[in-house]
Formats: sequence, C-alpha cells, structure tokens
Amino acid sequence: MGIFWSFLSAFLWSTTFVCARYLLAGKSIDPITLSVLRFAIGAACLMAFGLVRFRSKILPISLKDFAHCLLMASFGVVGMGVLLFFGQQHTSAINSSIIMQVCPVFIFLLGVAVGERLSLAGFAGIVVSLAGTAMLMNVLTPRGLALTFSLGNRGDLLVIGSAACWAVYAVFSKPVVNRLGGYAATTWVMAAGALELVVLRLVWPAPVVLPGRAIEWAAVIYMAIFPTAIAFFAWYEAMRLIRLSILNVMQYLTPVFTIFLAWLLLGERMTPWQAAGIAVIAGGIALVSRRDHKTRGT
Repeated sequence: MGIFWSFLSAFLWSTTFVCARYLLAGKSIDPITLSVLRFAIGAACLMAFGLVRFRSKILPISLKDFAHCLLMASFGVVGMGVLLFFGQQHTSAINSSIIMQVCPVFIFLLGVAVGERLSLAGFAGIVVSLAGTAMLMNVLTPRGLALTFSLGNRGDLLVIGSAACWAVYAVFSKPVVNRLGGYAATTWVMAAGALELVVLRLVWPAPVVLPGRAIEWAAVIYMAIFPTAIAFFAWYEAMRLIRLSILNVMQYLTPVFTIFLAWLLLGERMTPWQAAGIAVIAGGIALVSRRDHKTRGT
C-alpha cells in the first residue's frame, strides 16, 4: 500500500506543473494569487481532515511551534510556491518539473553545511547533477558555455530558487516535524504560509488577476485539493509504510509524468540535448541516493 501512496503523490505533484503552466502562460491568474488560493484551500482541506482523524495531534499547538511554522512557511510555502509560479510564466512545465528534482542535491549540500560528512559519491553526485541542470537550461551546450541568459533561462533560475527554498524547509523543519509529527507540521506550515501569502498579496504592487472562465477556476481548485492537500497526505502515508530510500526513488517519477502530461495537454517538446540533461541529472541524483542508501543502511 505504501508504494501506491508514493506513486499517487508523485503523479499528483506532476500535475502541478502542467496546471500552473496552463494558467500562468495564459495570464489567467497572477502567481501570488494562485499561491494564495492553492495553499489556503489546501491548508483548509488538511486541517478539516486532520481535525476529524488526528484531532489530538493537530491541536493544541504551542506559540513556539507556530512561530517555527511561520518561519518554515516563508521558505517551504511562500518562497517555494511564489518563485515556482513566477518561473513558470517564462519556462515550460517540463523544465520546471525537472529542475525541481535538484532538491535532493540542495538538501545534501545543506546537510553538509550543518555537520553531515561529505562522501566522494555525494560530491560526484552534486557535480553531475549541476552539469545536467546546466544542460537542461542550455547554459552548457554542445558548443560550450552560453552565459547570456534569455527570458526562458531567467524562468529556470526562478525555479532553481524555488527548489532551494524547499531544500531549506526540508532540512530545517525537522525539529518541528519531530515535535508535531509530519501531518500536523505540514498542516500548520501550510496554514501559516497561506497567512503570509495573503499579506504579500495585499502589499504587492501588481493588480490581482483572477480567472475569468469556469475551466480556469476548476484548474485552481484542482491544484489546491489534489496536488497539494491529497498529495501531501499521500506522501506522509507512504513515509509511514515504506522506507525513505524507496520513497525518494519513487518521487523521481514526477518529471516523467510531467513530460507525458505536458506533451499530451500542452504540446510541449524537448530537444535531444535537454533529454540528455535529464539523464545526467538522474545519474547525479542516483549517486546522491546511493550515498544516502549506504548511510541509512536500508
């Protein structure tokens, strides 16, 4: 059953990139408003379900833990979500989903910074993954380095910033996750992030853009419920049932699903060079995962 939950979370997360690209490329909604709606509705769903099934674990929450959730939400919800959606205004669903897979590399680097030992395999994985990302972004080309970024490259860089924010959240949220449990911590972080996003939307100088068609509203609500609330629930159910090493490998199915959905629904294409970049990134991540596998002994 754990494999099912893991597969479900990977698939649902892949639909985030396709839906967001559909909404943002067509300028149906602005990135911050999309982030507000996604996480506010998602947090409401998680809170409602949690109060029914895990009431004693959701409530009460101490002021210290909520303050920690606010801090982590600034990275794991606001930074990750807003940078991702601004990036997707200028880059494809395929690019954004693949670039987000460098999160394990960033998490590994941060782990080293806070005291974990750097292995040779881990260092090699970092170098290989960064090279693959450069290929994907057309910074590293068959002719050498191309350091003049286009609008599309800036979109990719914003997505890299999103991945970095998620890595900060993943590493430094461990204390509050250990105290509250995974589901409760995620629920409160998402709720705190929704509050922060509302404040950001109120002070942001650009006008609010809301969907004008029913199909666009359906995409927004879908994103809030399925690849946000349900996907996070599925992730923690999988974490409860299977080893983390298996769970991490399963999540690398996300860009595969995204590529298929983007081809089927958005008509996106990839160049052979970018496809080679995917293979290089996968090789780098495999090296990092191999190091993690040996460290955990699983």
